Amino acid sequence: MDMCELDSEYTEESATELFKWYLSLMDKFADYFFKGEWPKKYDYEYATTFTDEDLEFLYGHDRDAYERFETVCLKKNISLEGFLGHFGMYWTRQAFYEKFVKPELKPVLEAFERFSGDEDARDVLNELKKEFSDMYLIHLSLTDIAEHQPLDKAKDLLVARMLELIHTEEDFGDCGNYACELTREGLKETSDKT
Repeated sequence: MDMCELDSEYTEESATELFKWYLSLMDKFADYFFKGEWPKKYDYEYATTFTDEDLEFLYGHDRDAYERFETVCLKKNISLEGFLGHFGMYWTRQAFYEKFVKPELKPVLEAFERFSGDEDARDVLNELKKEFSDMYLIHLSLTDIAEHQPLDKAKDLLVARMLELIHTEEDFGDCGNYACELTREGLKETSDKT
């Protein structure tokens, strides 16, 4: 519940609704979540290592991929002593990001660097679309830049404009990514000032 209260500060949902959502994930994916024994104590190595069973549970399920990912993170941070909470979830998410996500983003990030000399967001996005047909991968790469790789003002603005285009003109829908929302909100504030 402490983690949900902290998370509710960054989302529009109440801590109670977040808590219910996490409980619903445990129920929805009970076959995976309750399989095996819980560690006696929190184990950082266990919480940041992904087994074949974890990966099999995660991959090949695009429709509920985010729910499955959060379920894995929950399972990795529960022990017979209890639940580590916000920091444990963060460490698990970061370990997954470093091992599995970041290598997939590297080609997109390199392509962005090649094309980012052009200040027109639509042109750069079109170039990325030519090389990478997966809009989800492009979006994830741009949110990675926004969250983990602060650039100069011009490139930061370019990333924000590209994310806005993805959401408004590419029919991407609501991503729920905090870094994306924050970046796009910053773009709106900049536009309002000018």
